[in-house]
Amino acid sequence: MPPPSNTTTPEQTQTYYDDPSTNKFYTLLWGGQDIHIGIYPSKSSSTTSNDPNITTASHATITHMTTTLLSSPITLTPQTRLLDLGAGYGGSARHLAKTYGCHVTCLNLSRLQNARNNQLCAHEGVADHITVTEGTFEAVPQELGENFDVIWSQDSFLHSRNRALVVAEIDRLLTRNASGRVVFTDIMATPDAFEKEPVLMKTMMERLHLEDLATVGFYKREFERRGFRDLGFWDGKEHFRTHYSRLGEELGRRREELVGEEGVEEAALERQMVGLGKWVEAADKGCVEWGVFCFGR
Repeated sequence: MPPPSNTTTPEQTQTYYDDPSTNKFYTLLWGGQDIHIGIYPSKSSSTTSNDPNITTASHATITHMTTTLLSSPITLTPQTRLLDLGAGYGGSARHLAKTYGCHVTCLNLSRLQNARNNQLCAHEGVADHITVTEGTFEAVPQELGENFDVIWSQDSFLHSRNRALVVAEIDRLLTRNASGRVVFTDIMATPDAFEKEPVLMKTMMERLHLEDLATVGFYKREFERRGFRDLGFWDGKEHFRTHYSRLGEELGRRREELVGEEGVEEAALERQMVGLGKWVEAADKGCVEWGVFCFGR
């Protein structure tokens, strides 16, 4: 198993995502709405987009997660209070607000991402349905309240120093009603990844100041320990590999365009290219897991 602790600090995560080169990489290559792994055309999946475009695939993940919630089953209405932990640019929040009228609270560390989220919410006419707050999901600000109907997250918990504490915070924040739901994705390691490929995994962890990744089993055990019902895990690791491969292709194709953007350093883009290649290598070597979890009260 990987080392038992994770020493990434919120400040390191905030610095990484507020770097101009990193921010431009995500806004231009992802499309500026989302910052999570997409679901791509696949013979083995019935919930894919029909387009290998990164933006389209990213939205397909939101659709899949929404379908997972509705089939759990619950109903999303204008009375639904939803908390998005690590909301990024807020694409999921805007989709949920526009489609179902939900009120969504977006908690996110990056000031650049939060500013863009607020701008897009105003531009798309949903600012009255969405609240954007700076903060960490290990210690969610008390002023946000509790009793959320749904807690949602996409590829954010890997940054946590203490993922068991994140689950504890979710337990505190989610309504005690039987209709309470948690739906999230995360980038995880297979149980033997750090023993099987120690050099590769160490290189990947250093890129984002990580020491470890969670496993599917970790999340299942932590939620079960707190009395949650396991409503299923959808295994999407093939899409993880496709997503990082597509990002590498797009970065190669649009590298000159990115270098021409203000504040973007070519050395930073080179680090991104190397990092993307390492994630693809880890997927090819069977070291990485990714998918959609759903838990209920």
